[in-house]
Amino acid sequence: MKHKKILLPAIIFIIISALLILFSLSMGTIFISPVEIFAGITGTEPVPENFIIVKMRLIRIILAITVGASLAVSGVMFQSLLKNPLADPFIIGVSSGAALGATAAIVLSMANIYIVLFSFIGGLVTITLIYFMSKRLKFGTSSMILAGIALSFIFSAAVLLLYSAAKAEHVHKAIMWLMGDLSIARYSILTEISIAAAILILISMLYYKHLDIISFGHSFSKNLGVTEKDVAAIFWIASLLAALSVSLCGIVGFVGLIIPHVIRLFFGPAHIRLIPLSALAGGLFLMTADTFARSAVPPYEIPVGIITNFFGGIFFLIFIFHKRNAV
Repeated sequence: MKHKKILLPAIIFIIISALLILFSLSMGTIFISPVEIFAGITGTEPVPENFIIVKMRLIRIILAITVGASLAVSGVMFQSLLKNPLADPFIIGVSSGAALGATAAIVLSMANIYIVLFSFIGGLVTITLIYFMSKRLKFGTSSMILAGIALSFIFSAAVLLLYSAAKAEHVHKAIMWLMGDLSIARYSILTEISIAAAILILISMLYYKHLDIISFGHSFSKNLGVTEKDVAAIFWIASLLAALSVSLCGIVGFVGLIIPHVIRLFFGPAHIRLIPLSALAGGLFLMTADTFARSAVPPYEIPVGIITNFFGGIFFLIFIFHKRNAV
């Protein structure tokens, strides 16, 4: 009976996933029918929209799925590690460090590849600082969060300082990046980062039992053999996934916060299901949000971070009130 209860949502999930991918390939400045999409991908007919389907939309879908999956899995791990249902991938200040690195590269008029590199370095520096501070304090939940908040204030002040000395066009570009913008797609390194994110997500699956145990509390997990090395590994995996995501397209909020809650609601709290399903749902959610962002007001594009924050905030309020009424 239990397997049937899980099987039905899984089948529905697969059907919805296929329809959303087809919808994302169809929508944009130019509408492309499903028949033309099939012809364009398979190459059975030389349709004029082939370039748009394969070289633009399909690659952008891969970018959105990579970022969405990384943020969702990072959110799952941080919520368990910090034992806080409101934790998200940016709770330790990774986004602020990455924003400082990206803003510095933009102000210096560097190419997109260097914006990605500087952003990742900024996120990595933040992770390293938080790691050593948390390690000194025995990976305490409060200490990790407070250290992240402190670094966020410092890095945010540094970003504003750069804005005050930068040209107007550089400030605009940096703000667009901070909104979470997939239109300036970093396709040149998408393959490498997608592979790195996939490897990190697969490694996270090795810790599904540890995450289940950690969720019950520090004393309980310590008694059952979860060591500081295990906690450190989980911290680094979650943090690197967040840093990779931010370096690709800026700060995209709510994905890592909402998706784990939704998956828990339908499939339960066991991390053996929670991690892979959150990855799939996170990727599809961001892909759908990006489709709406580039289709709502053609030929202009709305930064996808605005879409995720707006609808994510509404959804989360509904989720909170629903949960409160259920209690």
